[in-house]
Amino acid sequence: MILMRRVMDDMLRIISGSLKGRSLKTLNGNNTRPTADRVKESLFNIIHSRLPGSTVLDLFAGTGNLGLEAISRGSNIAVFVEKDRKALAVLRDNCKALGCTENTVVMPMDVLRAIKCLQDKGFVFDIVFMDPPYDRDFELPVIMALSESRIVRDDGIIIVEHMTTDDQPDTAGDFTRFDTRRYGNTSISFYRKEQSNESSSVPGEL
Repeated sequence: MILMRRVMDDMLRIISGSLKGRSLKTLNGNNTRPTADRVKESLFNIIHSRLPGSTVLDLFAGTGNLGLEAISRGSNIAVFVEKDRKALAVLRDNCKALGCTENTVVMPMDVLRAIKCLQDKGFVFDIVFMDPPYDRDFELPVIMALSESRIVRDDGIIIVEHMTTDDQPDTAGDFTRFDTRRYGNTSISFYRKEQSNESSSVPGEL
């Protein structure tokens, strides 16, 4: 019974789309922190109209929770960046188990190095997910790197998960925070390029 409970605790699921209900492996411990189902469901309801045909970048990807949800909901390609060896093994297992190896790319490296590699390869993304370790202040330098690299489309968005108590930059390079949604101790901040910033907050769907 204890073993079964531990196995269940280590599983996540795809919430909606073509892979709805499929299980995802995850890890115990503090190296990865999967986005809670309640937060993930709300996030994808907000951005659902942007997903079909999109190219997404999942930074600090962990075991692939966000990028694989995007694939299930219609994204064409998901690129995952993760450097933790144990998380990488589970991420690759999840892509294989869901039959997503043809439309996913796994980059086993540091986020800033990956952004430079993606720039050199000519990648451009519609949506960037960022779920960095809390209390490490990764957000500003990573958004600045994304701005300088030009790998986010002019109408693309960056989505940052963070602690509600953490201050996030209002601007970073070409990007401006235009909305924040709060879910208890967790918040999601949305960024877009300044020329796309038509309002400071967009209720409901983005």
